[in-house]
Amino acid sequence: MNRKLRKIIFFVLTISMTISVLGMSLTALATSNTFVATTGVNMRAEPSTNARVVSVVQSGTRVDVLEHNPAGWSRVQVGSSTGFIRSDFLRFPTSDAAATFRTTEGVNVRDSGSINANVLRTVTAGTNVEVTNHDPAGWSSVRVGDTNGFIRSDFLTRGNAAASTSNAGSSDTAIATLLTTGAVNIRSGSSTNTSIIRTLSSNTSVEVLENQSNGWSRVRHNNTNGFIRTDLLSATGASSSQQSTTLRTTSTVNFRSGPSTNDRAIRTLAANTSVTVLENQSNGWSRVSHNNTNGFIRTDLLSATGAPATSSSGGASIATLRTVTGVNMRSGASTGHSILRLLPVNTSVEVLENQSNGWSRVRHNNTDGFIRTDLLSESGGGSRSVGNVELLTWAQARPLIPMRTDMRVVDVRTGITFNLRAFSLSGHADVEPPTRADTDAILRSRNGVWAWAPRPVWVTIGDRTFAAALNGMPHDVSTISGNGMNGHLCLHFAGTVTRSQSYQRNLRNAVQEAFDARPR
Repeated sequence: MNRKLRKIIFFVLTISMTISVLGMSLTALATSNTFVATTGVNMRAEPSTNARVVSVVQSGTRVDVLEHNPAGWSRVQVGSSTGFIRSDFLRFPTSDAAATFRTTEGVNVRDSGSINANVLRTVTAGTNVEVTNHDPAGWSSVRVGDTNGFIRSDFLTRGNAAASTSNAGSSDTAIATLLTTGAVNIRSGSSTNTSIIRTLSSNTSVEVLENQSNGWSRVRHNNTNGFIRTDLLSATGASSSQQSTTLRTTSTVNFRSGPSTNDRAIRTLAANTSVTVLENQSNGWSRVSHNNTNGFIRTDLLSATGAPATSSSGGASIATLRTVTGVNMRSGASTGHSILRLLPVNTSVEVLENQSNGWSRVRHNNTDGFIRTDLLSESGGGSRSVGNVELLTWAQARPLIPMRTDMRVVDVRTGITFNLRAFSLSGHADVEPPTRADTDAILRSRNGVWAWAPRPVWVTIGDRTFAAALNGMPHDVSTISGNGMNGHLCLHFAGTVTRSQSYQRNLRNAVQEAFDARPR
C-alpha cells in the first residue's frame, strides 16, 4: 500500500470517528427535549416566515428543542444546525417516555378536542395519562386506562406523577371509620375546585380508604368513593361547640369557597343577611351555610345582631381621595363584581363609606361604585408608583429584556406588584415568577384564577417602565422549581402578533390599557 493511499484511508477513518462521536453527543443532547416534525417544514434563521431558510426538515425528523414557545416559534437544533421552526409543526414522539404526562388539576377527558364535546370520564389532579398526539397550543389525544379521548394541553405537564401522590393502586380496604365534624362536601377529587358529589351532615360515618399527604382523605360513603378534607373528620364527630347557630352579617361581605381572601367569592351577601354557622375555625374564619350552599365568611364580620343602624352611610362624601394606581371601579365590594370603569392614577373620587371588608364606596362623575381602600390616598400615585410609562413594540423592547434577571411588574388593575424573570425571547418574552410569593401575588391580582385572558401591566427594567400585557395561564416548559407554578407565562408588548386574531386583539388592547392608565 503506497503512502498516498494510506493517508487517504487514515483521513476517512478520522472523519468517520469524528462523525460517530459527534452523532453520539447530539443524540444524548436530543433525548432531553426531543420533538418530531409532523410534516416537511422549513427551519429558518429567525422566528419569521420571511427569514432565510437554513434547511428543510423532513416529516418524522427528530429535532432538539432548545427554546419552546407553543403559540409561536421554537428554537431548535437538527444535526449541527440551529434555527427556528413553527411550534405547530412539532409534536412529542409517542414512542418515547416523554409521551407520559400528568394532569395538573381535575379535568374532563372528552371524545373530541372541544369544550362542547361529550365527557367520557373525569380524572383527578396528578393522574398519569399517555399522550398519543400532543398539540401544546390546543388539545392532546390521550389514553387513560382503557379510555381514549382528548384533554386540553394546558392541563397537562410532562412526567410521571409520584407514586405518593397518585390514587392509582391505593387500597379500597377501609383503614378507619370516622365521623364528619360538621356539614362537609364529599368531592370527586382532592381539591375544593373539584365537583361536589354530595353534602354530608354533621356526625355522618364514612370509611377512610387513604389519608393523603395533601391534607385530604379518600373515603367511601354508601358505596360511593370521593374525597373529604382530613381535618373535617374525627373519631368523635362534631362537638357541642361545633353545633350550628344562626348569625347575621355586620356589613356587605364576601361568601367564599375557602377560609382565605385568596379563595373565590361565591357571592356577596348584604349587611344583616342570616347565615348558619357550621364551624368557627381557629384562623379567624367561620364555615357557614347560606341558601343550601356551604362556604366561608370572616368571623369578625358576623354577630347575633348584625349591622348597627349607623352602618349604612348616606349620600354625602366623607373625604375626597386619589387613586394610587390605575384601578377598577366596581359595582360591588369584590373583585368578582363587574367593572364600571377603569380610573387612571391620581383620579379624584368622593369616598361615601369605608367598609370593614377593605373596600370603599365611592362616587366618580355622578356614578357610585366600589374601590379597594388600599388603592386610595390623599396624595394619590404618580412618581411614587412608577415613572414615565413608554409604549414600545417587541422589536424595541426585546434588546432591553434581561435574561434570568428579576423585572418588577405592576398589575395595572389592582396595583399588586410582583417579580418576573425571562428565560426565552422569541415573538414575546417567556417569563416565570422567581418565588412562591411572586406566584401568589399574580394569583391575587387575578382573583385566584389562572386564565389565558391578558392583563395590562407596567414592567420596570432599570430606570425605564413599559406598557405590556401578561397572559395568566401557566403552560408548557418551566425552568424554576419551587415557585408554586408549573409552566411559564407570556409577556407581550405593543403590536404583538399571534396566530389567533381575537387573542391578538385582546393582547393589544391590554397593552394599550396599560399605557392609557400611566401616571400623567
